[in-house]
Amino acid sequence: KHRNEGCPDFIIIDCPAGIDAGFITAITPANEAVLVTTPDITSLRDADRVTGLLECDGIKDIKMIVNRVRTDMIKGEDMMSVLDVQEMLGLALLGVIPEDTEVIRSTNRGYPLVLNKPPTLAGLAFEQAAWRLVEQDSMTAVMVEEQPKKRGFFSFFGG
Repeated sequence: KHRNEGCPDFIIIDCPAGIDAGFITAITPANEAVLVTTPDITSLRDADRVTGLLECDGIKDIKMIVNRVRTDMIKGEDMMSVLDVQEMLGLALLGVIPEDTEVIRSTNRGYPLVLNKPPTLAGLAFEQAAWRLVEQDSMTAVMVEEQPKKRGFFSFFGG
């Protein structure tokens, strides 16, 4: 399908529970997509369905952000690891956003999370995902929950 110049280059999709005509209309001008999902089976089913719809619409450059990640639950095997999510969906990983109560506080105050002082882990993760999107980069680091030794949160980002 031909995409017109001046149209959006990508669209960010927070995987909807129901996919309707509005969704199809929204993706029509896109050349690439960023799919946001959480590491639970219901969200992953929706994400897989959305990926299929995007590919059917001719969008082949699809990246993924995994949102609301809790390493404590992953280590306790109560949540899928980011690597499991990546393997299930087969998408390039753009970012990993940790569960963070500051997201709710910022939303309720109408204040952007990325402007919080001091910065929050989720805010930093959003900034890094945005940088990767602009720089056409993706995450290649091994996730912390897959490594035997204890490391900090920033090991998600190769640090």
